[in-house]
Amino acid sequence: MTAAFLAATTPEHLSPGRYRVRFSAPWYQGKGAFGGVVAGAALRALEHHVGAAQGRPVRSFTAHFCAPAVEGEAEVLTRIERAGKLVTHATARVENAAGVVCVASATFGAARGGTMEYFEVKRPEVPPPHEVPMVPDDVPMPTFCQFFEYRFCLGGAPYSGGPVAETGGWIRPREPLPLDAPLCVGLMDAYPPSVLARVDGFQASATVDFRLDFFHALPRPGLREDAHFLRTGRSRQAAEGYAEDFQQLWTEDGQLLAQCHQLFALLG
Repeated sequence: MTAAFLAATTPEHLSPGRYRVRFSAPWYQGKGAFGGVVAGAALRALEHHVGAAQGRPVRSFTAHFCAPAVEGEAEVLTRIERAGKLVTHATARVENAAGVVCVASATFGAARGGTMEYFEVKRPEVPPPHEVPMVPDDVPMPTFCQFFEYRFCLGGAPYSGGPVAETGGWIRPREPLPLDAPLCVGLMDAYPPSVLARVDGFQASATVDFRLDFFHALPRPGLREDAHFLRTGRSRQAAEGYAEDFQQLWTEDGQLLAQCHQLFALLG
């Protein structure tokens, strides 16, 4: 039986550069499917078109969310803009009957030998996942959250009016699934915007832009299918109806897998 996230983000290949995907109400966040599903489907189509398994894993991925991904069929149109000796640049458009839903781009790159390597980022100190209680099913959350297991342990809860715009914790799909690049996109987008931790009372929001940098080729050997991942989030600026958000995704043993910048619109 196919895991729910994999099924929701695996488009059907129709012809070169053309795919079909169906968005459904169980994955909704507000007026349409949550961004992790939309972007995940676009990235899977790009990986298929580029042939990422052939030594060019995705290194960066950017998505611009143009309209809600309402329930029903949509097309993913992909294009390789340039393929060089080691790097491939590709773009994708997700469109439904109403128009464009998402515009995305990705950079795929082969590993480069003989270059310097360093790591100067420290993972936040948090309890291990088994010491953090799982969010109960009866806590009000967006519809799509039913497919993930949340263990909040960073910052404040949404709408709590806290002093810092920070939120995060451990997360994993409810159904065991290998961590590939599209699932990494989904996990990164599954927590609420950090800005909501400073809001006192309900505030609607929506992702406008999403950029993710991958530090390792995925899937990564040795990661269990039921592993927890620490997703951090911190916003340092909000103005004129928009808030930025910086996020990271870590393994249980402290390996930084990816980081993300998002721009959120704060809706009236």
